[in-house]
Amino acid sequence: MQFSKAAEYAIIGLTHLVSAENQSASVGQIAHAEKLSLYFLRNVFQKLRDAKLVESKRGSGYTLTKNPKNISLKDILETVERKLVIHACLQKKESGCARAKNCKIVYQLAKVQKRMLADLDKISLIDLI
Repeated sequence: MQFSKAAEYAIIGLTHLVSAENQSASVGQIAHAEKLSLYFLRNVFQKLRDAKLVESKRGSGYTLTKNPKNISLKDILETVERKLVIHACLQKKESGCARAKNCKIVYQLAKVQKRMLADLDKISLIDLI
């Protein structure tokens, strides 16, 4: 599984907030400091706000809604990635692989998938600083 640019921007933006003075910053400040596309970062932060990982306060920018120790890498990735799957066969039946029911490797892939999600859930935002 490869993370998208949105995932990269979300991680960079959120780690910036953790490190920022008063743990708040505007999207413009983050984009400038981290040399990121303002337009793209704005879209990413909209998703993070919709998922209630951040909130926007007039005059002070964005802040985290909870302690960074309680925001997992899995939380972040699930917010900005379409699906956190290692192969299409592990998606819902209607969108996954037609052969998944009789596949000899799907069980093993499902075990890898489960471990990956568990590991991502163990890594907190504070661990990324």
